[in-house]
Amino acid sequence: MNHCDEHNTATVATTDIKQWEQQMRTAAAEHGFLDTWDKHVLELGQLVACKRLPTWRAVRLLLQMMQADETINAHLQQAGRRQRLRIQRGLRRQIFNPSWYTRKIKKLFCQLQSKFSNTHVTGVTEANGKPVEAHRRLRFRNWGGTVDHVPAYTFVPRSKQGVMNIVRWAKKHDKRVRVAAYRHTWTSLYGASDEVTVSMLALDVAEQLPAQHPDIDPENDLQGIKIVGTLNENGKIKALCKIGASTSNEQFRSWCIDAQGGNWKWTIPFNVIMVEITYGGSNAPICHGAGWKNETLSDLVTEIEFVNANGELQTVNDPHQLKAAAGCFGLLGIVTSITLKIDTMSYAVMQPKKKPIALCIPPVSRDDVPQEVNMDGISDFDLQQAQREFERQCEQGYYAEWFWFVFEEQGWINCWKNNGSREQAVDYPSPTEAWFQEIQNYVGQLILDFDLFELLPGDIQARMLAKAAMAVLPSDRTIVTPLVDALHFRRGVQNMRVLDIELEIPIPAREDDETKPDWSICQRAWWDAIRLVYESAKGSEDTPMRLTLEMRVMGGSSILMAPQYGNTLGTCSIEVLTHCNTPAAEWQAFKQNILDAWTSYRDTEGNLLNARPHWAKEWEGLTMYGEPVKKHLRDVAYVDVIPEFKKRLEQIAIAGGVDIQDMKQRFNNKLLSDILDWH
Repeated sequence: MNHCDEHNTATVATTDIKQWEQQMRTAAAEHGFLDTWDKHVLELGQLVACKRLPTWRAVRLLLQMMQADETINAHLQQAGRRQRLRIQRGLRRQIFNPSWYTRKIKKLFCQLQSKFSNTHVTGVTEANGKPVEAHRRLRFRNWGGTVDHVPAYTFVPRSKQGVMNIVRWAKKHDKRVRVAAYRHTWTSLYGASDEVTVSMLALDVAEQLPAQHPDIDPENDLQGIKIVGTLNENGKIKALCKIGASTSNEQFRSWCIDAQGGNWKWTIPFNVIMVEITYGGSNAPICHGAGWKNETLSDLVTEIEFVNANGELQTVNDPHQLKAAAGCFGLLGIVTSITLKIDTMSYAVMQPKKKPIALCIPPVSRDDVPQEVNMDGISDFDLQQAQREFERQCEQGYYAEWFWFVFEEQGWINCWKNNGSREQAVDYPSPTEAWFQEIQNYVGQLILDFDLFELLPGDIQARMLAKAAMAVLPSDRTIVTPLVDALHFRRGVQNMRVLDIELEIPIPAREDDETKPDWSICQRAWWDAIRLVYESAKGSEDTPMRLTLEMRVMGGSSILMAPQYGNTLGTCSIEVLTHCNTPAAEWQAFKQNILDAWTSYRDTEGNLLNARPHWAKEWEGLTMYGEPVKKHLRDVAYVDVIPEFKKRLEQIAIAGGVDIQDMKQRFNNKLLSDILDWH
């Protein structure tokens, strides 16, 4: 039985598609487009996923439903003559979508370019003597579309020897070398035009949607998972797990629950949500998960193996040096593997909930709540209870995370403990549910790619996406699952490209007790974001933020360049996301407004908190306290740790017999050079 067969009877009300379409049109006329979309978006997505409703026909239905809604139809009538003609053609038969054809042509062009740019570079061979896959002047674009350049060469190695030979060739030809994988970093931490890019993934895996999930390739020694030892840490057994830098989260997650792999014995204690990210990719910019007691992924590193500027393998396992090496943005060289300290398997007891947003994270004061937020029926007693529950989730939960989708009356709470039992645990999401999650996100990307979607007002776009998201998120059910599954509770994130700005805000001490965290900082940041969303939409039919607000509570970090470094009472990790078709100028202005709000908080002594952006998210081109962010990072935020960071990298280079200037010349990057004064 295939995935669709399992869901059809439960989720599709009728087998008569034409009759179902008529019901949708009638409902839109009687109740409005958004109300009908809210109630039936799941059915629509599953019909498209199972290919019972072709994409063109689904879009035609959406147009018909919009036309049936008087308010939206009035807006569509204001479109230009060409767009109105295309709408009419779409209502009559299959839609001619120039943007769709343009994208198809571009995709074909990229495939042809990849094929015809393929070349052999003399001396750059794999361990087996075969040439390393190489492409000359192949265009590079990151996942979010914020970085675009043309490297001199793009290499796709499958062995450590291949990486070593790439670096030796780059040294001989005086080229800088930077690495990419799934390309989720939004900032300019990559290479540049006329330099060398090393792709740790096959190009189709890195670039194409929907996402692919290949198994670990035993012939590729840049991938792989191996337990290399155990240790006793404060009475708890931990494993030392060596993971190839090209190994993805999905490959590790599968290994953990595979009888031929980890066999439900080991798990990483925390991680990012996405499964489409490599361990080298999440380590370099110091990524993180959630939970007040949890640090960053780089804090788990006990050894890092890399190819240095001499083209030789080098390892670092000294705990003092790892505070720099385990989060160094690729400045030491090309990482080939990392060894992490992982935990014995535990079982999350997920109890997701949807609640009015004022009861998800209560405001410090009712005055903080925008008038557009419905507070009917929410008493002061309710808010007091919500405050106690919020603080309990922060302090006692293993994982603590909250979501609000733009203009929704409810938020989604994903806070849980990992005190479940193996006997109750199931693989979550199941293979069928994971497949549907992936398809749902991909269908969302298809809708965003359809250029008629851009004719809709920004608030309608936001409401459509918000209702679709809330429709598929679970609520009021208990899910016991292996910890590694709970960390990756949402699959297919790769299939819908987004823009994202994230800030790590130190949680200060309470005024009445300097040993306890002041959680009101998290509440202020949450409600400042909601306020700015409503303010941006006042007097217009637009909003620059069209997806979600997400907040996680986490610990600090001992990694020198981590944004959480020194946050002894924890970190408020908060971010806002929008889709990639949002007008660039509007999104840039909104990012600046929200950064201004999130960097305005002070501790009890009146000192500004040392809030710092996530290295991989969007912050270039913005200002903090009136000066460019990168200048603030250099002169204020990291001023006390940058000298020590550089000193330790230089010590590691010397230990490997590497000339310091050669290391800088080979692996540096303009953005990092400006911040670190690393020339």
